[in-house]
Parts: sequence; structure tokens; C-alpha cells
Amino acid sequence: MFIKDEALREAVARNLKIKEDELTPESLQGLIHLEVPDMEIKSLEGLQYAENLEFLDASGNNLQSLEPIRDLRNVLTLDVSSNQLRDIQALHGYRQLKKLNISRNNLYTMDISSIAGMIHLEVLDLKKAKIDSLEHIIHCKKLEELRINTENGPFNYSILGTLKHLKKLDMSGMRRFYIDDLTYISTLESLNLSTNLMSDLSPLLSMTHLKELDVSNNPYLKDYTILEEFPSLKKLNMNYNEPNNFDFLKNLPLLEELSMEQTGFHDMELLNHMKSLCVLNVSKNDLKNVDRFRNVENLESLKAEFCQLTNVDFLKHAHKLESLDLFTNRITSIDVLREDKNIVELNVGRNQIRDIECLKDMKQLAILSLENNDVHNIEPLAGLDNLCMIDLYNNVISDLKPLEHLEYVSYLRLDHNAIIDLTPLKHLKFLRSLTLKANYITDVSPLKDLRLLEALRLDDNPIADTSVLESMEFYDKFTD
Repeated sequence: MFIKDEALREAVARNLKIKEDELTPESLQGLIHLEVPDMEIKSLEGLQYAENLEFLDASGNNLQSLEPIRDLRNVLTLDVSSNQLRDIQALHGYRQLKKLNISRNNLYTMDISSIAGMIHLEVLDLKKAKIDSLEHIIHCKKLEELRINTENGPFNYSILGTLKHLKKLDMSGMRRFYIDDLTYISTLESLNLSTNLMSDLSPLLSMTHLKELDVSNNPYLKDYTILEEFPSLKKLNMNYNEPNNFDFLKNLPLLEELSMEQTGFHDMELLNHMKSLCVLNVSKNDLKNVDRFRNVENLESLKAEFCQLTNVDFLKHAHKLESLDLFTNRITSIDVLREDKNIVELNVGRNQIRDIECLKDMKQLAILSLENNDVHNIEPLAGLDNLCMIDLYNNVISDLKPLEHLEYVSYLRLDHNAIIDLTPLKHLKFLRSLTLKANYITDVSPLKDLRLLEALRLDDNPIADTSVLESMEFYDKFTD
């Protein structure tokens, strides 16, 4: 066969909707879009005939060379991340390329001089790659997005100032103490500096168009007053930092997304002036003045884990919520959420909740976690047809009948309850993961026709015989 690699051959045939023995060099001219990630492919031999290929994702394989695709001149997007490439010389003539991902090729130091000829390149990802130099990218005048947190270096980053169309820059995880060389970059709209060691943000002052900033996990960064110079900032992530104070937030009225996990933040009233706020993370903080936080009308996502909350009355008018995470608090009632019918993902695990009647009209709910609560009755879940993941670990549930018509559930966690009868579960044909440890189950026969089930835990139940499950495809895995 002209396609040497078996996994690649199978994928190409499937893409073209023909049998493998029907593949010909001519048939590959119909190949436009090919995704073959994580398939242990060692060679792209044969793809040289895919003259019309525009998109190729061959990430997560064992490629050492791109030579077979050297002459493909219609490829616009190429992802060969997480391989074992020594160089990208085969891409020397890829002037047409718009998106290139060579991240996580760190077995060898790569010669990336071919990038100099990619004059139409708009997106380049070099994360965790070993490269010989950054100088080549100064020729990519149309570059808009760049991930530059390379495995080696340091390099001369001031050259990025020559890229006048650069809008998005990722320099996370570089553990840099100083960022003075960013002074020359004025066009950025989005900057990721997470996991570094700097203490001074003043080099950002030239970035007058900045709208998104991630400075999370910068332990030496204490002074944020410089952010007052960016009143148009819309997204700010400062997780795991400890600012001297939070007064600077008063001068960021246009923030739409704010993440302050484990920062020592307390005063929720400080956020009331951010009228466009739609995504908020205040997890792992000892929150105060929660009852005075009224800026919830536009909230679409709220994460407040480990905050010692005793109630959620402040969410009474948060009717746009789609994602709510209140894991590990001291909440006893969520009745105030009764009118929040847009919620898709709800996590109220590790609280003190008994009554879930308020969930019955949340028809959009797809992911629900109620683990470690005191729930007896799950009848309100009966009509929530979009549920696909349910976690009811460690409650006091005995009747599973409300689940019998939730046909799209694929993940169900029911350990440490009071379950005896599994009959209602026999209807859940799409179930892939089911855990039932520490219940009172004696009969597992209702599970025998769940053909897609891949993970099953039945430990600590008084089950005498599981032989009825032996015909199931993954039975050996269940009993390992």
C-alpha cells in the first residue's frame, strides 16, 4: 500500500468513505480535511498525493519527519504538536499557511527557519517546543496570535514589537522575573503571563488596546494599581495571587470576566459597579458582604467553591446563570434558584442540602453534582431529559425510579446511598460509567443489557452472583 502506516491508512479510508483496498493516489485528491490525533502514527507517507488538503491535525503521534507533505500547497491549518520532530524544513515552501502548531515537540532542538517564509501566517503555537531561534518570526508580518512559552531560551522577545498585527500573546509558564522587553509591543489585545515571577506590570503601559489579561499564579505580584490605566479591560485572571489591596477594581467598570480564586479577596460589594460582569470566580476566599452583592443580573457563570457560604439568597435575580459551582460550602437550601431555568451545569456538592424540588424546571440542565449532601428524594430529576452526567455520591437515596427515562445519561455516580433495586437503570442505554459502591444491592441483572457500559463499581454490596454480567463487553475490566 502507498500509505505505509496502518492507522493513517484506516483513517484516510474512513474519511473518504471507501475501503482501504480501494485507496489510490488519485482518490486522495478528494481529501480536504483530515484529523488523525493520538493514533501512534509514525509516518505521513502517502499524504503527498492529497494535493487539495487544506486542514491536517496529526498531533500526538510519533512523527519525526514532515517530508511526505513537503509539496502540499493548499494546506492552511497544520497541527503537528506533541510529536518527535527534529525540524520543519519540509515546510520551507508553505507560504500559504495560516495556522501552525508545533508545540510540545521537545525531544530535539528544532530548526524552525522555515517559518521565515510563511508570510501569511496568522497563528503560531510554540508552547513547550524546543526551538533554535525566535528571529525567524519577524518575517511573519500578518501574525495575530502567538504562544511563545518555549521549552528553551531565553530569546530576544523585544523583536515581537515588529509584529504590528499581533493581538494575542501567551507567555505563560516561563517563570520570568522581568518583562521589560514587552514595552515595545503596543498592539496586543490579549496577554497571558500566568505562572511567572515578575513583580512589576508597568511594561504593559504601552498596550493601550489591552482587553484580556491573565497574571494568575504570580506570587511576587502585589501591586495592581497599574491596571487603573486600562479602563477598557474586559477579562482579568489573577488566581492564586495576593494583592496588597483590591481598590484597583473600582477603576475597571467594563470587566466582563473576573477570576480571583484564592487571592484573599473578601468584599463582594466591591463588584457592584461592574454592570457587564458575566463570568466570576471567587473560590477559596472568605467572602464578606455577600448579601450586599447585587450585581448578578448578567451573571452567566459563577464559581464560589470553599467560601463558607451558608445561603445563596444573593442569587435571587441571577436568571441568566448557565454554570454555577458552589462546591464545599455550608448551604442548606437552593430554593432561590427555582427561576434559573437556563442553568446547564450545577455543582452543589459537599453542602447540607436535603430538598432539590427547585431543580424540576431546569430543563437545560446537563451536568449535576449533588455529592455529599442529605438528599432522599430525587423525583425532581425525572423530567430533566438533557441530563448526561449525574453525581449523587453519599446521599440517602433508595429509589432510582425518577432516573429511568433519562436516556442520555452516560455518567452516574451513586456510591454510598441506600439503593437495593437497580431495575430503573436498565433503560439507560447510553450509560458508560456507573459506580454503586457501598449500597444494599443483591441483584445486578438489570445491568446486563447496558452494552456501552465501560466502567462499573459494585464493591461493598451483598451481591452473591455477578455471572449474569459475563456477556458484557467490558466484564473483565469490571472485575479487575
